[in-house]
Amino acid sequence: MMNFQSVLKKIYCGVLMSLSIISTGYTSENISPIAKNNYVVKHLNLSELPVKTIVPIAATTRVQALAQAKQIAMNKDADIAEFRVDLLDFASDTKQVIALGKEINDILKAKPLLLTIRTANEGGKLNVSDEIYENIYKAYLEAPFFQLIDIEMFRHENIVSELTTLAHQKNILVVMSNHEFNQTPSEKEIVRRLLKQDHMGADILKIAVMPKSKQDVFTLMNATLEVSERTPKTLLTISMGHLGQISRVATANMGGNLSFGMIDKASAPGQIDVTELKKFLKTVQPIQ
Repeated sequence: MMNFQSVLKKIYCGVLMSLSIISTGYTSENISPIAKNNYVVKHLNLSELPVKTIVPIAATTRVQALAQAKQIAMNKDADIAEFRVDLLDFASDTKQVIALGKEINDILKAKPLLLTIRTANEGGKLNVSDEIYENIYKAYLEAPFFQLIDIEMFRHENIVSELTTLAHQKNILVVMSNHEFNQTPSEKEIVRRLLKQDHMGADILKIAVMPKSKQDVFTLMNATLEVSERTPKTLLTISMGHLGQISRVATANMGGNLSFGMIDKASAPGQIDVTELKKFLKTVQPIQ
């Protein structure tokens, strides 16, 4: 009977073989490695291997959020916490959110905190206009309790630019994001969106897509590989659902630096328990 690591290596080799078959001329022979930007947050280098894991705080109440923050703080396999503000029962109450966020940041101690408002436009729970989105984020950025902030790229371009500038003035890293829950765009389109995020000033480029076929998974991974060789920015790319789970595991080999895991409760389809995810990552990512 094959052991855990043997199974993972067999799966991984199959993925690489498939990628080499479908790749459109983008091979190691014509790639020149690009040195990555150096992002260090709370002494954690987000730009270097091994891949860093992000675990969401997917709570609806203050009590649940604090309990989940404590779990993340104590779990050695969780590197970063994502505070999903939009899932809270009081998501529109910025004063309550700020007070809770400060408590969470204190609990996490050495682990960075990523602040995220996932709007209904991108599969989240908060349905707000661009103006309200901007005002909420500006309130949080007045006295940040977090080290990274997620900004959706398809909000009004002037608002995205202003929030990105303000975040950088406060020494907050910007994760610019896009989510497609119904499809996987073409490889060319995924590359275009990620490079646009780069052009818009993002520090970490993020896209999450939903595969309908195995080919869709490879499309996402090929696009990640191409973008990784065209920008020094940190990448967070995800093919969601069970079908796309291999993208969370093999991300380092395609040029990615971050991967989402979970403790008890997922915030998106296809997330893997963070401890299992760490085992997978250690098995397949490049040896330094």
